[in-house]
Amino acid sequence: MSIKSITIGFLSFIFVLLFSGCSYLTDFYIQNLTETKKIIKINYNYPISQAIKNDPSSLVFNYENVILSPKDFQKIKNPKSLEKIEIRDSAIILEVQPNSTTRINRSHNGRWRYMIKNIEVDGKSFSTEELQRKTKFISNDYVYKIE
Repeated sequence: MSIKSITIGFLSFIFVLLFSGCSYLTDFYIQNLTETKKIIKINYNYPISQAIKNDPSSLVFNYENVILSPKDFQKIKNPKSLEKIEIRDSAIILEVQPNSTTRINRSHNGRWRYMIKNIEVDGKSFSTEELQRKTKFISNDYVYKIE
């Protein structure tokens, strides 16, 4: 075995170790900038009702009755928990408070885009691709503003 092949093998091993664990949080928030409550329907790409049935605490929608940046939202020790109006097989319906910030999904590396099929705001549907274009990307987090 040559020194060159040992060096390439060693560098490849180090590269795999360094990048195999790279993961960062990418939360998805909705900010309701209006003075009225908004009905949000989140359609998932999998049966969310079964996931909730298996682990009721697995899906919690936290909110605060103020417009906050993701950084400020994450500093809150005990954010309020939004009640789910209705849970269907692959959908959840929520009522988002006026002038509030709601965390819709906690994920890593933008995984929310693959878990969520689309989101309806007052009956108007937005695909994840459309949401991603309309969201503001703030230090690894996505913020969609209802204006």
